[in-house]
Amino acid sequence: MKTIWLDSDLSLLQKYSSLLPSQINLEIRTAFNEKEIEGIQWSQVDLLIMELVVGKSETLDWVPQIRAKNLSLPILIVTAHATKERCIRAINLGVNGLLEKPVTLEPLKEAIESHLGQEGDLDLDEDRKSVFSQNRWVDLTSTEYRILETLKMAQKRLTRAELQSQVWPNSSISENNLDTHLTNLKKKIPELNKKLSVKRGLGYFLNLKRK
Repeated sequence: MKTIWLDSDLSLLQKYSSLLPSQINLEIRTAFNEKEIEGIQWSQVDLLIMELVVGKSETLDWVPQIRAKNLSLPILIVTAHATKERCIRAINLGVNGLLEKPVTLEPLKEAIESHLGQEGDLDLDEDRKSVFSQNRWVDLTSTEYRILETLKMAQKRLTRAELQSQVWPNSSISENNLDTHLTNLKKKIPELNKKLSVKRGLGYFLNLKRK
């Protein structure tokens, strides 16, 4: 899980880089500006943590352009400069959480874990053809990805014919082709065994409601 932390406090970053869960690939950046923000491939980032005020810049100004490149990216703010107005603005911009400095480890870990691999969701990465499952990115075949993406986007039950026509448009496939791919998906993504409802004669429904 690639996590970028933007902060001018190097000692804080060094402290937490060794204490955070091992599956979090923490990339530390202490010198950054708007131009550097534009150069980051945000589609490849799983979580962003950043200080609210850096020099004369307020990082909330960068949130819209970051969101434009990765709409579902969780963003956490850590700051010693929280005000009511800034908190309201952060909420309106869709920031996922705000932690006041000095940050202690447990609240930080809880905030991170609550926004990575949240129960009920299945985050997809089209470029990588992968899904976030069990706190890691799982690579899928192109067909597996299309099946999962189709089920997620439908937000309703699809018949076998509807699902097959969207995954394999203008193509004829054997009867067990879809079943084989679904079996492989369930092996790769264990939560599908609970989330994917299959009813004979009715079709397939991917339940992503949070519990």
